[in-house]
Amino acid sequence: MTGSGGAAGGFAGGGGGSSPPGETTGDIGTWTDAPGACPSVMTRVDISTVADLASASRADGTHASDPASVCYFLHNGTYQQSGSSPALYVLEGGVDANHRRVFIGESRAGVVVKGRANIETGASHVQVSNLTFDLTGYSQSGSFNTLNLSAGCTDIRVDHVTFTGDCKTGANGGHVEVDGATDVVVEACLIENFGRCGSDGHQDHGVYLASGSLVTLRNNDIRGNASRGVQLNTQGGQYGTLDGVRIDSNRIHDNGHADYEDGIVMNATDSGIISNVVIVHNLIYSNYYSGLREVGSAFSAVNIYNNTFYMNGQLSTAPGCSEVNLDDIGSGASTWITLNIIVATRSILNDCYDSLPRGFSLTDNSVQGTATSGGDGNCISASTSADPMFASVATADFHTQNPAVIGYGAYAP
Repeated sequence: MTGSGGAAGGFAGGGGGSSPPGETTGDIGTWTDAPGACPSVMTRVDISTVADLASASRADGTHASDPASVCYFLHNGTYQQSGSSPALYVLEGGVDANHRRVFIGESRAGVVVKGRANIETGASHVQVSNLTFDLTGYSQSGSFNTLNLSAGCTDIRVDHVTFTGDCKTGANGGHVEVDGATDVVVEACLIENFGRCGSDGHQDHGVYLASGSLVTLRNNDIRGNASRGVQLNTQGGQYGTLDGVRIDSNRIHDNGHADYEDGIVMNATDSGIISNVVIVHNLIYSNYYSGLREVGSAFSAVNIYNNTFYMNGQLSTAPGCSEVNLDDIGSGASTWITLNIIVATRSILNDCYDSLPRGFSLTDNSVQGTATSGGDGNCISASTSADPMFASVATADFHTQNPAVIGYGAYAP
């Protein structure tokens, strides 16, 4: 069964506790679900109550003597969190990348955790697969995330997981937040409806990358979140730095409910450097303000290529709204944007400002729409103006039918 939104079924885990591949079905943000199963080489421990899940994740009580490399098999049912302590609070990790500590659901739609999860410092080599986290009706004061990946964690795999909510719940965080973890892969996930979809939800995001390294978001559907679909924000170094982020083959759409709420935003100022970023083969469309926005100049080696940007900013009336957006003077550095398809409802780029000497370049893209330059020189060059002739905008099928632009956009070979 395939889907880009919480299809029934689950994923059969790979051998040796290793992370399963994100199976695609020929389209971006689409995957195959299958019944969950523990690898035959691993010790299987059955879980059927939230109390047992809490004990297993904390490695205490009846699970204190479980081996480090163990597969916890969650049977279908609703696991209702009590209070604000996460239902899945992982304090112990696995042995290595071939012997992880695995939490896998019997079926993705059938295992519903009504609450949150945290992988704590030191809990490395952990895999979470084939289940649903649902924050609908969840109540907690203060800031929180659905899944938090803490500093000091390494080798974390999250796949075939649905993160959902009611667009009323979530505060100053994200469905998935990375706070200093390294070697993280999130793939084949539906990440939707986090936060307060209104005036209070400006800091509520689908994915929040605050600090860490070697973080990959691959083949996910990230949609309908209160503010940004994906935010990279090191808070000027207060949270640390980000290095080695890859955003690859995702659908990022219909996020945001106000100005400056975007598909992807990257905020790097002062010592909070964001470096070695690759954004490739993504479909970025119908987000409230911009498809991608950069704030600040503490960037190094940002490569944005072979993506499709379509009609972001349709709901905004702000004069600075655009598909690719530089926030202000001093924004944009070491950023190369090329071989994308950009179809603009407003403007391709709002303003070059002073970005050209900083190393910002938007070159050799296939564009439709106004190409505003302005600022210190023209940072837009060698654009191809052509209608991509998308297969079906109504069904969000952005395969191009125009041979002249076959080398551009998310489906480029």
